[in-house]
Amino acid sequence: MTTDSGTAETTETTVPALRAVADRVRRTPDAEAVRSAREAVDYRTLWERSARIAARVGQLGAAPGTAVGVCLERSVDLVVTLIGLLRSGYVAVPLDVRYPAERLRFMCADAGVELVVGHQGALDRLGGFTTVMTDREVGYATARPARPAPGAVPAFEAPEVAGDDTAYIVYTSGSTGRPKGVRYAHRNLANLVAWQAGASECGPGDRTLQFSPASFDVIYQEVLPTLGEGGIVICCDEDERLDPQLLWDLVERERVNRLFVPFVMIQSLALFANEATPQRHPLREILTSGEQVQSTAAIRAMFTRLPDCRLVNQWGTTETHVATWYELPADVTTWADLPSIGRPITGTGIRVCDPDGRPVPDGEVGELWITGAAVGPGYLNLPERTARSYRTDPLDPAVPAYRSGDLGRVTPDGLLEFLGREDTQVKVRGFRIELGEIESVLAADPSVAQAVVVVAGSAAEDRNLRGFLVPKSAPEDTSAWTAGLLADLRDRLPAYMVPVRVDVVESLPRTPSGKVDRLALAARDTVLAANEGAA
Repeated sequence: MTTDSGTAETTETTVPALRAVADRVRRTPDAEAVRSAREAVDYRTLWERSARIAARVGQLGAAPGTAVGVCLERSVDLVVTLIGLLRSGYVAVPLDVRYPAERLRFMCADAGVELVVGHQGALDRLGGFTTVMTDREVGYATARPARPAPGAVPAFEAPEVAGDDTAYIVYTSGSTGRPKGVRYAHRNLANLVAWQAGASECGPGDRTLQFSPASFDVIYQEVLPTLGEGGIVICCDEDERLDPQLLWDLVERERVNRLFVPFVMIQSLALFANEATPQRHPLREILTSGEQVQSTAAIRAMFTRLPDCRLVNQWGTTETHVATWYELPADVTTWADLPSIGRPITGTGIRVCDPDGRPVPDGEVGELWITGAAVGPGYLNLPERTARSYRTDPLDPAVPAYRSGDLGRVTPDGLLEFLGREDTQVKVRGFRIELGEIESVLAADPSVAQAVVVVAGSAAEDRNLRGFLVPKSAPEDTSAWTAGLLADLRDRLPAYMVPVRVDVVESLPRTPSGKVDRLALAARDTVLAANEGAA
Protein backbone atom coordinates (compact mmCIF):
# COMPACT_ATOMS: atom_id res chain seq x y z
CA MET A 1 0.00 0.00 0.00
CA THR A 2 0.99 3.65 -0.28
CA THR A 3 -0.04 6.78 1.56
CA ASP A 4 0.84 10.46 1.30
CA SER A 5 4.62 10.69 1.03
CA GLY A 6 4.71 12.75 4.22
CA THR A 7 3.88 9.61 6.21
CA ALA A 8 5.56 6.23 6.31
CA GLU A 9 4.68 3.98 3.42
CA THR A 10 5.42 0.32 3.05
CA THR A 11 9.08 -0.53 3.59
CA GLU A 12 9.03 -3.08 0.79
CA THR A 13 11.48 -2.20 -1.97
CA THR A 14 12.52 -3.74 -5.25
CA VAL A 15 15.97 -2.16 -4.99
CA PRO A 16 18.32 -4.84 -3.56
CA ALA A 17 20.85 -2.35 -2.15
CA LEU A 18 18.08 -0.83 0.01
CA ARG A 19 16.40 -3.96 1.35
CA ALA A 20 18.44 -4.01 4.54
CA VAL A 21 17.71 -0.30 5.07
CA ALA A 22 14.00 -0.87 4.55
CA ASP A 23 14.15 -3.70 7.08
CA ARG A 24 15.72 -1.37 9.64
CA VAL A 25 12.94 1.15 9.01
CA ARG A 26 10.42 -1.56 9.81
CA ARG A 27 12.25 -2.94 12.86
CA THR A 28 13.64 0.21 14.51
CA PRO A 29 11.81 3.24 13.06
CA ASP A 30 12.63 5.47 16.04
CA ALA A 31 16.37 4.76 16.09
CA GLU A 32 18.64 7.59 14.99
CA ALA A 33 19.75 7.22 11.36
CA VAL A 34 21.57 10.37 10.20
CA ARG A 35 23.03 13.29 12.12
CA SER A 36 24.61 16.58 11.09
CA ALA A 37 25.49 19.69 13.07
CA ARG A 38 22.07 21.12 12.18
CA GLU A 39 19.67 18.20 12.58
CA ALA A 40 19.20 14.51 13.27
CA VAL A 41 16.58 12.17 11.82
CA ASP A 42 15.40 8.69 12.75
CA TYR A 43 14.86 5.83 10.32
CA ARG A 44 11.14 6.56 9.89
CA THR A 45 11.77 10.21 9.04
CA LEU A 46 14.62 9.29 6.71
CA TRP A 47 12.33 6.95 4.78
CA GLU A 48 9.44 9.42 4.68
CA ARG A 49 11.60 12.32 3.48
CA SER A 50 13.27 10.16 0.81
CA ALA A 51 9.82 9.19 -0.49
CA ARG A 52 8.80 12.83 -0.53
CA ILE A 53 11.81 13.81 -2.62
CA ALA A 54 11.23 10.88 -4.99
CA ALA A 55 7.59 11.88 -5.39
CA ARG A 56 8.48 15.53 -6.05
CA VAL A 57 11.02 14.52 -8.72
CA GLY A 58 8.35 12.38 -10.39
CA GLN A 59 5.87 15.23 -10.16
CA LEU A 60 8.32 17.38 -12.12
CA GLY A 61 8.34 14.94 -15.01
CA ALA A 62 11.06 12.38 -14.21
CA ALA A 63 10.50 8.67 -14.84
CA PRO A 64 12.54 5.64 -13.76
CA GLY A 65 15.82 5.75 -15.68
CA THR A 66 15.86 9.57 -15.84
CA ALA A 67 19.16 11.20 -14.91
CA VAL A 68 18.69 13.58 -11.97
CA GLY A 69 21.44 15.91 -10.75
CA VAL A 70 22.27 16.10 -7.04
CA CYS A 71 23.92 19.38 -6.00
CA LEU A 72 23.78 19.38 -2.20
CA GLU A 73 26.18 20.21 0.59
CA ARG A 74 27.14 17.35 2.92
CA SER A 75 23.99 17.06 5.06
CA VAL A 76 20.97 15.01 6.04
CA ASP A 77 19.35 16.35 2.85
CA LEU A 78 22.12 14.76 0.77
CA VAL A 79 21.70 11.32 2.34
CA VAL A 80 17.91 11.52 2.07
CA THR A 81 18.06 12.56 -1.59
CA LEU A 82 20.45 9.79 -2.66
CA ILE A 83 18.20 7.20 -1.02
CA GLY A 84 15.08 8.73 -2.54
CA LEU A 85 16.50 8.66 -6.06
CA LEU A 86 17.83 5.13 -5.59
CA ARG A 87 14.55 3.65 -4.37
CA SER A 88 12.58 5.31 -7.16
CA GLY A 89 14.74 4.11 -10.05
CA TYR A 90 16.07 7.53 -11.03
CA VAL A 91 19.73 7.75 -12.04
CA ALA A 92 21.62 9.98 -9.61
CA VAL A 93 24.28 12.24 -11.12
CA PRO A 94 26.12 13.73 -8.12
CA LEU A 95 27.39 17.27 -8.81
CA ASP A 96 30.11 18.43 -6.44
CA VAL A 97 29.12 21.87 -5.16
CA ARG A 98 32.80 22.93 -5.28
CA TYR A 99 33.45 21.95 -8.89
CA PRO A 100 33.90 24.77 -11.41
CA ALA A 101 30.59 25.76 -12.98
CA GLU A 102 31.87 24.89 -16.45
CA ARG A 103 32.62 21.31 -15.39
CA LEU A 104 29.19 20.97 -13.77
CA ARG A 105 27.48 22.22 -16.92
CA PHE A 106 29.43 19.71 -19.01
CA MET A 107 28.39 16.86 -16.70
CA CYS A 108 24.73 17.88 -16.89
CA ALA A 109 24.81 18.12 -20.68
CA ASP A 110 26.68 14.83 -21.08
CA ALA A 111 24.34 12.91 -18.78
CA GLY A 112 21.18 14.56 -20.11
CA VAL A 113 20.33 16.09 -16.74
CA GLU A 114 17.31 18.41 -16.98
CA LEU A 115 16.32 18.32 -13.32
CA VAL A 116 18.60 19.00 -10.34
CA VAL A 117 17.89 18.62 -6.63
CA GLY A 118 20.07 20.95 -4.59
CA HIS A 119 20.59 23.62 -2.00
CA GLN A 120 19.79 27.02 -3.44
CA GLY A 121 23.27 28.53 -3.39
CA ALA A 122 24.64 25.53 -5.25
CA LEU A 123 21.80 25.60 -7.78
CA ASP A 124 22.46 29.26 -8.54
CA ARG A 125 25.99 28.38 -9.72
CA LEU A 126 24.85 25.86 -12.31
CA GLY A 127 23.51 28.27 -14.90
CA GLY A 128 20.79 27.24 -17.32
CA PHE A 129 18.55 25.87 -14.56
CA THR A 130 15.57 27.59 -12.99
CA THR A 131 14.35 26.72 -9.51
CA VAL A 132 10.67 25.85 -9.83
CA MET A 133 9.98 24.93 -6.23
CA THR A 134 11.56 24.63 -2.78
CA ASP A 135 10.59 22.07 -0.14
CA ARG A 136 12.21 22.76 3.23
CA GLU A 137 15.76 23.76 2.22
CA VAL A 138 15.85 21.55 -0.86
CA GLY A 139 15.30 23.22 -4.21
CA TYR A 140 14.22 21.64 -7.49
CA ALA A 141 15.58 23.27 -10.63
CA THR A 142 14.82 22.42 -14.24
CA ALA A 143 16.49 23.20 -17.56
CA ARG A 144 13.08 23.62 -19.13
CA PRO A 145 11.24 26.94 -19.13
CA ALA A 146 9.88 27.90 -15.73
CA ARG A 147 6.35 26.83 -15.02
CA PRO A 148 4.03 27.15 -12.01
CA ALA A 149 5.16 25.15 -9.00
CA PRO A 150 3.30 21.86 -8.59
CA GLY A 151 0.76 21.42 -5.85
CA ALA A 152 0.48 18.78 -3.13
CA VAL A 153 3.04 15.99 -2.99
CA PRO A 154 1.65 12.89 -4.69
CA ALA A 155 1.77 9.42 -3.19
CA PHE A 156 5.03 7.60 -3.78
CA GLU A 157 4.81 4.39 -5.80
CA ALA A 158 7.90 2.16 -5.72
CA PRO A 159 8.71 1.07 -9.30
CA GLU A 160 10.19 -2.19 -10.46
CA VAL A 161 13.97 -1.79 -10.72
CA ALA A 162 16.06 -4.32 -12.63
CA GLY A 163 19.58 -5.28 -11.58
CA ASP A 164 21.06 -4.06 -14.86
CA ASP A 165 19.41 -0.64 -14.55
CA THR A 166 21.83 2.20 -13.87
CA ALA A 167 21.82 3.38 -10.24
CA TYR A 168 24.16 6.35 -10.57
CA ILE A 169 26.72 8.04 -12.83
CA VAL A 170 29.90 9.53 -11.42
CA TYR A 171 32.47 11.45 -13.41
CA THR A 172 36.18 10.75 -13.31
CA SER A 173 38.95 12.71 -14.96
CA GLY A 174 39.75 11.65 -18.50
CA SER A 175 43.21 11.48 -20.01
CA THR A 176 42.03 13.80 -22.80
CA GLY A 177 40.78 16.40 -20.31
CA ARG A 178 37.16 15.40 -20.97
CA PRO A 179 35.55 13.95 -17.81
CA LYS A 180 34.25 10.40 -18.26
CA GLY A 181 30.83 9.43 -16.97
CA VAL A 182 31.00 6.00 -15.30
CA ARG A 183 27.77 4.06 -14.96
CA TYR A 184 27.18 1.77 -11.97
CA ALA A 185 24.25 -0.65 -11.99
CA HIS A 186 21.91 -1.69 -9.18
CA ARG A 187 23.32 -5.23 -9.20
CA ASN A 188 26.86 -3.87 -8.76
CA LEU A 189 25.77 -1.69 -5.86
CA ALA A 190 23.82 -4.49 -4.19
CA ASN A 191 26.86 -6.78 -4.26
CA LEU A 192 29.11 -4.06 -2.79
CA VAL A 193 26.68 -3.16 -0.01
CA ALA A 194 26.05 -6.77 1.01
CA TRP A 195 29.77 -7.54 1.04
CA GLN A 196 30.75 -4.41 3.00
CA ALA A 197 28.10 -5.05 5.65
CA GLY A 198 29.25 -8.64 6.04
CA ALA A 199 32.96 -7.79 6.15
CA SER A 200 32.65 -5.02 8.76
CA GLU A 201 32.73 -5.33 12.54
CA CYS A 202 30.32 -2.41 12.88
CA GLY A 203 26.64 -2.97 13.61
CA PRO A 204 23.53 -1.44 15.22
CA GLY A 205 24.22 1.92 16.83
CA ASP A 206 27.76 2.23 15.46
CA ARG A 207 28.60 5.52 13.79
CA THR A 208 30.17 6.03 10.38
CA LEU A 209 31.44 9.37 9.16
CA GLN A 210 30.07 10.69 5.87
CA PHE A 211 33.39 12.04 4.61
CA SER A 212 33.34 11.49 0.85
CA PRO A 213 32.15 14.21 -1.52
CA ALA A 214 28.83 13.37 -3.15
CA SER A 215 30.52 13.19 -6.54
CA PHE A 216 32.49 10.07 -5.56
CA ASP A 217 31.11 6.58 -5.27
CA VAL A 218 32.47 6.05 -1.75
CA ILE A 219 29.47 7.95 -0.38
CA TYR A 220 27.26 4.95 -1.21
CA GLN A 221 29.69 2.68 0.63
CA GLU A 222 29.58 4.95 3.68
CA VAL A 223 25.82 5.38 3.78
CA LEU A 224 24.05 2.21 2.64
CA PRO A 225 25.90 -0.45 4.67
CA THR A 226 25.75 1.77 7.76
CA LEU A 227 21.99 2.20 7.53
CA GLY A 228 21.49 -1.46 6.63
CA GLU A 229 23.46 -2.40 9.76
CA GLY A 230 21.26 -0.17 11.92
CA GLY A 231 24.05 2.36 12.42
CA ILE A 232 24.19 6.14 12.33
CA VAL A 233 25.64 8.27 9.53
CA ILE A 234 27.48 11.33 10.89
CA CYS A 235 27.83 14.21 8.41
CA CYS A 236 30.92 16.40 8.78
CA ASP A 237 31.30 19.89 7.41
CA GLU A 238 33.96 20.90 4.90
CA ASP A 239 36.31 22.42 7.51
CA GLU A 240 36.25 19.20 9.52
CA ARG A 241 36.81 17.18 6.38
CA LEU A 242 39.99 19.06 5.50
CA ASP A 243 41.50 19.68 8.94
CA PRO A 244 42.85 16.57 10.74
CA GLN A 245 42.67 18.18 14.17
CA LEU A 246 39.03 19.15 13.66
CA LEU A 247 38.38 15.63 12.39
CA TRP A 248 39.87 14.12 15.56
CA ASP A 249 37.65 16.46 17.58
CA LEU A 250 34.61 15.30 15.61
CA VAL A 251 35.48 11.63 16.12
CA GLU A 252 35.67 12.28 19.87
CA ARG A 253 32.54 14.44 20.09
CA GLU A 254 30.31 12.22 17.93
CA ARG A 255 31.87 8.90 19.04
CA VAL A 256 32.61 7.90 15.43
CA ASN A 257 33.49 4.22 14.95
CA ARG A 258 34.28 3.98 11.24
CA LEU A 259 36.03 6.16 8.67
CA PHE A 260 36.33 5.77 4.91
CA VAL A 261 39.17 8.15 4.01
CA PRO A 262 41.90 8.46 1.36
CA PHE A 263 45.41 7.53 2.38
CA VAL A 264 46.59 11.15 2.44
CA MET A 265 44.07 11.83 5.23
CA ILE A 266 45.35 8.85 7.22
CA GLN A 267 48.80 10.40 6.93
CA SER A 268 47.44 13.73 8.15
CA LEU A 269 45.52 12.15 11.03
CA ALA A 270 48.67 10.34 12.13
CA LEU A 271 50.47 13.66 12.53
CA PHE A 272 47.85 14.78 15.08
CA ALA A 273 47.37 11.46 16.88
CA ASN A 274 49.61 12.03 19.90
CA GLU A 275 46.62 12.32 22.21
CA ALA A 276 44.47 9.64 20.55
CA THR A 277 43.11 7.02 22.96
CA PRO A 278 40.44 4.31 22.63
CA GLN A 279 38.41 6.04 25.36
CA ARG A 280 38.33 9.40 23.58
CA HIS A 281 38.36 8.11 20.00
CA PRO A 282 36.36 4.87 19.74
CA LEU A 283 37.40 4.06 16.17
CA ARG A 284 37.07 0.43 15.19
CA GLU A 285 37.77 0.62 11.46
CA ILE A 286 39.60 2.98 9.13
CA LEU A 287 39.13 1.98 5.50
CA THR A 288 41.08 3.43 2.63
CA SER A 289 41.25 2.98 -1.14
CA GLY A 290 42.45 4.70 -4.27
CA GLU A 291 46.12 5.15 -3.40
CA GLN A 292 49.07 2.98 -2.41
CA VAL A 293 49.06 2.58 1.38
CA GLN A 294 52.41 3.10 3.12
CA SER A 295 52.98 1.84 6.66
CA THR A 296 54.93 4.81 7.95
CA ALA A 297 56.22 5.06 11.50
CA ALA A 298 53.60 7.72 12.29
CA ILE A 299 50.75 5.55 11.03
CA ARG A 300 52.02 2.52 12.94
CA ALA A 301 52.22 4.69 16.07
CA MET A 302 48.63 5.89 15.59
CA PHE A 303 47.26 2.37 15.38
CA THR A 304 49.39 1.35 18.37
CA ARG A 305 47.58 4.07 20.34
CA LEU A 306 44.24 2.71 19.04
CA PRO A 307 44.60 -1.07 19.57
CA ASP A 308 40.89 -1.71 18.95
CA CYS A 309 40.98 -0.05 15.51
CA ARG A 310 41.80 -1.93 12.31
CA LEU A 311 43.21 -0.55 9.06
CA VAL A 312 41.55 -2.01 5.96
CA ASN A 313 43.23 -1.51 2.60
CA GLN A 314 40.78 -1.67 -0.29
CA TRP A 315 41.56 -1.54 -3.98
CA GLY A 316 39.41 -0.91 -7.01
CA THR A 317 38.61 1.70 -9.63
CA THR A 318 35.74 4.10 -10.19
CA GLU A 319 34.53 1.67 -12.87
CA THR A 320 34.26 -1.19 -10.36
CA HIS A 321 34.26 0.47 -6.94
CA VAL A 322 35.87 -1.93 -4.43
CA ALA A 323 37.36 -5.11 -5.94
CA THR A 324 39.74 -6.39 -3.23
CA TRP A 325 40.38 -5.90 0.47
CA TYR A 326 42.99 -6.63 3.11
CA GLU A 327 42.66 -6.10 6.84
CA LEU A 328 46.10 -5.42 8.30
CA PRO A 329 47.03 -7.50 11.35
CA ALA A 330 46.48 -6.21 14.88
CA ASP A 331 50.24 -6.37 15.48
CA VAL A 332 51.55 -3.29 13.68
CA THR A 333 55.13 -4.54 13.92
CA THR A 334 54.25 -7.16 11.28
CA TRP A 335 53.00 -4.63 8.73
CA ALA A 336 54.78 -4.48 5.41
CA ASP A 337 55.97 -1.07 4.27
CA LEU A 338 53.61 -1.38 1.28
CA PRO A 339 50.71 -3.57 2.44
CA SER A 340 48.93 -6.06 0.22
CA ILE A 341 45.58 -5.30 -1.38
CA GLY A 342 44.45 -8.75 -0.29
CA ARG A 343 41.82 -10.86 -1.98
CA PRO A 344 38.74 -10.20 -4.13
CA ILE A 345 35.45 -9.28 -2.50
CA THR A 346 32.43 -11.58 -2.80
CA GLY A 347 31.32 -12.27 -6.36
CA THR A 348 34.44 -10.71 -7.85
CA GLY A 349 37.62 -12.14 -9.37
CA ILE A 350 41.05 -10.76 -10.23
CA ARG A 351 43.15 -11.91 -13.18
CA VAL A 352 46.80 -10.87 -13.61
CA CYS A 353 47.26 -10.63 -17.38
CA ASP A 354 49.90 -9.92 -19.98
CA PRO A 355 49.38 -7.12 -22.56
CA ASP A 356 47.34 -9.51 -24.75
CA GLY A 357 44.92 -10.32 -21.93
CA ARG A 358 46.29 -13.77 -21.12
CA PRO A 359 46.67 -14.72 -17.43
CA VAL A 360 50.28 -14.97 -16.28
CA PRO A 361 51.65 -17.44 -13.69
CA ASP A 362 51.55 -16.48 -10.01
CA GLY A 363 54.49 -14.29 -9.10
CA GLU A 364 54.74 -12.61 -12.47
CA VAL A 365 53.80 -8.96 -12.94
CA GLY A 366 50.84 -8.10 -15.12
CA GLU A 367 47.81 -5.87 -15.51
CA LEU A 368 45.03 -6.43 -12.98
CA TRP A 369 41.74 -7.36 -14.63
CA ILE A 370 38.63 -7.19 -12.42
CA THR A 371 35.87 -9.67 -13.21
CA GLY A 372 32.37 -10.48 -12.01
CA ALA A 373 29.85 -8.61 -9.89
CA ALA A 374 31.98 -5.50 -9.35
CA VAL A 375 32.15 -4.63 -13.05
CA GLY A 376 29.74 -1.90 -14.11
CA PRO A 377 28.06 -1.49 -17.52
CA GLY A 378 30.58 0.96 -19.00
CA TYR A 379 31.18 4.62 -19.76
CA LEU A 380 28.42 7.00 -20.74
CA ASN A 381 28.45 8.09 -24.40
CA LEU A 382 31.92 6.63 -24.98
CA PRO A 383 31.37 3.33 -26.84
CA GLU A 384 34.92 3.03 -28.18
CA ARG A 385 36.50 3.67 -24.78
CA THR A 386 34.04 1.22 -23.21
CA ALA A 387 34.96 -1.45 -25.76
CA ARG A 388 38.67 -1.02 -24.96
CA SER A 389 38.37 -1.20 -21.19
CA TYR A 390 35.28 -3.33 -20.52
CA ARG A 391 35.98 -6.86 -21.71
CA THR A 392 35.15 -10.42 -20.70
CA ASP A 393 36.91 -12.65 -18.19
CA PRO A 394 39.89 -14.32 -19.94
CA LEU A 395 38.85 -17.57 -18.25
CA ASP A 396 35.09 -17.29 -18.81
CA PRO A 397 33.69 -15.19 -21.69
CA ALA A 398 30.26 -15.15 -20.04
CA VAL A 399 31.60 -13.03 -17.15
CA PRO A 400 32.24 -9.28 -17.54
CA ALA A 401 35.72 -7.86 -16.89
CA TYR A 402 37.40 -4.49 -16.62
CA ARG A 403 41.02 -3.72 -17.51
CA SER A 404 42.17 -1.58 -14.60
CA GLY A 405 45.47 -0.28 -15.97
CA ASP A 406 47.01 -1.15 -12.59
CA LEU A 407 49.90 -3.56 -12.23
CA GLY A 408 50.20 -6.33 -9.69
CA ARG A 409 51.08 -9.94 -8.99
CA VAL A 410 50.03 -12.86 -6.80
CA THR A 411 52.44 -13.43 -3.92
CA PRO A 412 53.36 -16.89 -2.54
CA ASP A 413 50.74 -16.55 0.21
CA GLY A 414 48.02 -16.08 -2.40
CA LEU A 415 47.50 -12.37 -1.72
CA LEU A 416 47.61 -9.64 -4.34
CA GLU A 417 50.46 -7.16 -4.43
CA PHE A 418 49.68 -3.77 -5.94
CA LEU A 419 52.52 -2.36 -8.02
CA GLY A 420 51.03 0.93 -9.12
CA ARG A 421 49.48 2.08 -12.32
CA GLU A 422 51.12 1.51 -15.65
CA ASP A 423 51.64 5.28 -15.65
CA THR A 424 53.12 5.42 -12.11
CA GLN A 425 55.28 2.35 -12.35
CA VAL A 426 57.43 4.27 -14.77
CA LYS A 427 60.52 3.65 -16.83
CA VAL A 428 63.37 6.12 -16.38
CA ARG A 429 66.55 5.55 -18.34
CA GLY A 430 65.46 2.00 -19.04
CA PHE A 431 64.72 1.06 -15.41
CA ARG A 432 61.19 0.22 -14.26
CA ILE A 433 60.47 2.13 -11.06
CA GLU A 434 57.55 2.02 -8.63
CA LEU A 435 57.16 5.55 -7.26
CA GLY A 436 55.47 4.29 -4.08
CA GLU A 437 58.63 2.49 -3.03
CA ILE A 438 60.64 5.73 -3.12
CA GLU A 439 57.88 7.61 -1.32
CA SER A 440 57.78 4.97 1.41
CA VAL A 441 61.52 5.33 2.08
CA LEU A 442 61.28 9.14 2.20
CA ALA A 443 58.25 9.05 4.50
CA ALA A 444 60.09 6.71 6.88
CA ASP A 445 62.33 9.59 7.95
CA PRO A 446 60.95 10.98 11.24
CA SER A 447 61.27 14.56 10.01
CA VAL A 448 59.04 13.96 6.96
CA ALA A 449 55.26 14.31 7.25
CA GLN A 450 54.39 13.43 3.65
CA ALA A 451 56.31 12.58 0.49
CA VAL A 452 55.35 12.31 -3.18
CA VAL A 453 57.55 11.51 -6.17
CA VAL A 454 56.62 12.39 -9.76
CA VAL A 455 58.26 12.01 -13.15
CA ALA A 456 59.45 15.17 -14.88
CA GLY A 457 60.28 15.56 -18.55
CA SER A 458 58.16 14.45 -21.50
CA ALA A 459 60.82 13.05 -23.85
CA ALA A 460 62.29 9.67 -22.88
CA GLU A 461 65.82 11.05 -22.69
CA ASP A 462 64.72 13.91 -20.41
CA ARG A 463 62.69 11.90 -17.89
CA ASN A 464 63.81 12.17 -14.29
CA LEU A 465 62.41 11.86 -10.78
CA ARG A 466 61.39 14.85 -8.64
CA GLY A 467 60.29 14.65 -5.02
CA PHE A 468 57.94 16.89 -3.02
CA LEU A 469 58.14 16.83 0.78
CA VAL A 470 55.99 18.21 3.59
CA PRO A 471 58.20 18.48 6.71
CA LYS A 472 56.81 17.90 10.20
CA SER A 473 58.35 21.24 11.18
CA ALA A 474 60.10 23.86 9.11
CA PRO A 475 63.80 22.93 8.81
CA GLU A 476 66.35 25.56 9.82
CA ASP A 477 68.27 24.97 6.61
CA THR A 478 66.05 23.62 3.84
CA SER A 479 68.90 22.90 1.45
CA ALA A 480 70.86 20.94 4.05
CA TRP A 481 67.75 19.02 5.09
CA THR A 482 66.82 17.92 1.57
CA ALA A 483 70.47 17.11 0.78
CA GLY A 484 70.59 14.86 3.82
CA LEU A 485 67.43 13.03 2.74
CA LEU A 486 68.80 12.47 -0.75
CA ALA A 487 72.06 11.17 0.72
CA ASP A 488 70.05 8.70 2.84
CA LEU A 489 68.14 7.58 -0.26
CA ARG A 490 71.42 6.89 -2.05
CA ASP A 491 72.40 4.59 0.80
CA ARG A 492 69.12 2.67 0.64
CA LEU A 493 68.06 2.63 -3.02
CA PRO A 494 69.72 2.07 -6.39
CA ALA A 495 71.01 5.27 -7.96
CA TYR A 496 68.34 5.20 -10.70
CA MET A 497 65.62 5.44 -8.01
CA VAL A 498 66.98 8.59 -6.36
CA PRO A 499 65.22 11.83 -7.41
CA VAL A 500 67.43 14.45 -9.01
CA ARG A 501 65.96 16.97 -6.56
CA VAL A 502 63.34 17.34 -3.87
CA ASP A 503 61.31 20.46 -3.11
CA VAL A 504 59.72 21.44 0.19
CA VAL A 505 56.03 22.38 0.11
CA GLU A 506 53.66 23.43 2.89
CA SER A 507 51.02 20.96 1.77
CA LEU A 508 50.27 18.55 -1.06
CA PRO A 509 47.57 19.51 -3.56
CA ARG A 510 44.52 17.27 -3.50
CA THR A 511 41.86 16.23 -5.95
CA PRO A 512 38.21 16.78 -4.91
CA SER A 513 38.12 13.19 -3.56
CA GLY A 514 41.03 13.92 -1.24
CA LYS A 515 43.76 12.03 -3.12
CA VAL A 516 47.13 13.58 -3.87
CA ASP A 517 46.87 15.55 -7.12
CA ARG A 518 49.95 14.25 -8.94
CA LEU A 519 49.06 16.10 -12.11
CA ALA A 520 49.19 19.39 -10.24
CA LEU A 521 52.59 18.49 -8.82
CA ALA A 522 53.84 17.53 -12.28
CA ALA A 523 52.59 20.86 -13.63
CA ARG A 524 54.33 22.67 -10.78
CA ASP A 525 57.55 20.85 -11.64
CA THR A 526 57.22 21.88 -15.30
CA VAL A 527 56.99 25.53 -14.23
CA LEU A 528 60.01 25.16 -11.94
CA ALA A 529 62.02 23.55 -14.72
CA ALA A 530 61.06 26.33 -17.15
CA ASN A 531 62.09 28.98 -14.65
CA GLU A 532 65.39 27.20 -14.09
CA GLY A 533 65.99 27.11 -17.84
CA ALA A 534 65.19 30.81 -18.21
CA ALA A 535 67.60 31.65 -15.41
